[in-house]
Amino acid sequence: MKIDERALLQERVRTLVLRHALEAVLDRLASAARDAGRDAEAEFLGLEQSLIAAARSVADRASAQKLAVLVAVEDASTTIRAAFDNAHERLDVLRPSHLTLVEPEAAVAA
Repeated sequence: MKIDERALLQERVRTLVLRHALEAVLDRLASAARDAGRDAEAEFLGLEQSLIAAARSVADRASAQKLAVLVAVEDASTTIRAAFDNAHERLDVLRPSHLTLVEPEAAVAA
């Protein structure tokens, strides 16, 4: 394995670890925001935009660098977006359904 390939593989592993850590933190933030009565989704959108802007800023500065740096930045951006997408999906699942027509106890009794 060439040195560049190995460095790229190591960056991708770090990115995967980053994704899992970020998702865990986002779950905690969502829980804390709900408990405080704040809109977690709005806070996530602001945080997501800040992180993506920072990642792109690094990519802009690294334009003179090797392709591996640009790929690593793109991987980080993709990871951040995926983590936020998962967090948004979890928020959607946690929202109460307002479309229930029959109470669960009444349905069981019938």
